[in-house]
Amino acid sequence: MTDRTPPVSGRAPMTGERYQSERHFKVWAYSASHNRLLLRSAMEGRVPSRIDIYFPGVERMLLSPSYPGLNAAVASSEEAALYRERYGEIGPHHTLFTLEPDLGSFVIAGVMQWYQDQGGYDDVSVFGRFD
Repeated sequence: MTDRTPPVSGRAPMTGERYQSERHFKVWAYSASHNRLLLRSAMEGRVPSRIDIYFPGVERMLLSPSYPGLNAAVASSEEAALYRERYGEIGPHHTLFTLEPDLGSFVIAGVMQWYQDQGGYDDVSVFGRFD
């Protein structure tokens, strides 16, 4: 593993309520001690960049190992009600983000951020190291 930070274009990571991509994403890293999750679409083959999706302050998650396309969004009021019915309350200062329909995959975290850069497969994320 290299210990270099990928080139940064001067842009700040984006924060938002929805991120959608047709690219393949994998669960890349999770830090249990800091409650941080990183999903990554690596720069491989003809893909010209990598994309990191970052969730700090993870309270709970239900994930697939990989996603052939990603549609991450703040849950609708109906999805949030279904979540509370199945799993209980969502903690204060946390948001329910859905990754698949019908709560098949979700993350409860503080925010969702993403960043696209030219970093290599093993380069450290703009969101920091996870080891």
